[in-house]
Amino acid sequence: MSYDLAVWEGERPADDKTAGEVFDDLYDRYIGSEGKEPPSERIAAYVAALLERWCDLTEDEEDTSPWSTGPLISEASGPLIYFPSNST
Repeated sequence: MSYDLAVWEGERPADDKTAGEVFDDLYDRYIGSEGKEPPSERIAAYVAALLERWCDLTEDEEDTSPWSTGPLISEASGPLIYFPSNST
């Protein structure tokens, strides 16, 4: 099974509808647009913490990485990371 994950900086949305609207806005601005920004400090730290626990797909010689893309940090832009994963 595969799935996509989205993580962003900011206040916790009040409900699912608001979360969807916030995500759509962030996605359009940071992922879906032509210009990509460097990941924010907090998102870069989040990715670093993930990679301390699970290896990056680009360094996975034993096929154990849960990520479907690599390098994982390339999926981040500004305050958002949106990336595909596989269940292990």
